[in-house]
Amino acid sequence: MIAIRKCDITDIPLLLDIATKSYLETYQYLWDDNGAAYLLKFYSKDVLEHDISTEAATYFLVYDDDKAIGYFKLKDNAPAPYEKKDGLEIEKLYFLKEHTGKGIGKKAMSFIENLAKEQNKNLVWLNVMESSPALSFYEFHGYKQVNRSYLNHPRMKDHYRVLLTYVKSFEGPGDV
Repeated sequence: MIAIRKCDITDIPLLLDIATKSYLETYQYLWDDNGAAYLLKFYSKDVLEHDISTEAATYFLVYDDDKAIGYFKLKDNAPAPYEKKDGLEIEKLYFLKEHTGKGIGKKAMSFIENLAKEQNKNLVWLNVMESSPALSFYEFHGYKQVNRSYLNHPRMKDHYRVLLTYVKSFEGPGDV
C-alpha cells in the first residue's frame, strides 16, 4: 500500500538517503563528476535541516508498505508572470528506479494537486531537464511547457543544460 507522509527533522537521515540514491539513479549522467558537486550543494544534511526547520520547503516521503521508495519537495512559489501566492512548486520528485512505472508517481501527483487545491493555489509547476524520461509523464498528467532555459552549473555536461518549465493550471472543482 502506498502512503505519503510529511517529513520532520527526525526524518532527515532517511530523506537524505532516498534523495541521494534516487537523484543519482535519475540524473548522474548530466555531470562530468557524476553529480558529486551538485549533491554537496543541494543534498546535504544542512540544506534539509534548514528547509524543514524554517519551513522554506515541505518534504514528503513516499512509502510502499513500510519501505521509503521516493520523496518530493514542495514550495509556495510560482513562475513569472504568476504571483508566488498562486502557485505550488514541485521542486523535487524522485523515486528509486526499481519503483518507477508502477503508478506510484500518479498517486504522488494526485496528492500534490489535491494539496494545492486545498491551499487555494491556482497552479502547480515544476522544472524538468529536457533529457528527462519524465517529460511524457508530466505531459500525460496535463502539464504544459511554458519556458525553456539553460542551466549554468559548472560541472554539467554542455549538451544536457536545457531546463523546461511545466505548469498545470486549474480554476475550479474537477480541474485537478
